Amino acid sequence: MGDLKHRIPSFLLRLLPLAVVVPLILGMSLLEGSGTAFLSGRSASGRTVFKAELQDISGLFEGGSITIDEHVLEFPAETEGVQHHSIWDPRNGVFTLSYLRPGMDDFLFFRIWAVPRTFKTISGDRNAGAVYEFEALFEGTEPRPDKGNATPSVRLTCRLEYRI
Repeated sequence: MGDLKHRIPSFLLRLLPLAVVVPLILGMSLLEGSGTAFLSGRSASGRTVFKAELQDISGLFEGGSITIDEHVLEFPAETEGVQHHSIWDPRNGVFTLSYLRPGMDDFLFFRIWAVPRTFKTISGDRNAGAVYEFEALFEGTEPRPDKGNATPSVRLTCRLEYRI
């Protein structure tokens, strides 16, 4: 049978590690194309903070929260009966997001939308990290006790970050 070194030319032996590593790297890049977008917004006073995580910006709602005067209300990720919708059109400066969990005891909702003409693309490169900034209006379930069922419209300065 002979020694393996004598049957396989030495240059092929040197290429063997590449034959293993290159397909692994190429396989990882095939999984790219999806990512979580992080939306954060804060009122001018700093009393209101909104956060949300979105799969591919206009895809699945992965969770979020509203904090007003240190009272936090969580909006859980998709569960049975939860409805959420988003409209995302950065070329025209459009971003809206709505969330509804119907029910008598556990009703939750919010809607947030970019104020026209405030939308700015800071970086549009999704591979390196796209960043958008805009003013938005937020309305939703009131997290503070004794304040009613819904917040008033609150203007937020928002930042949306997304990387594939």
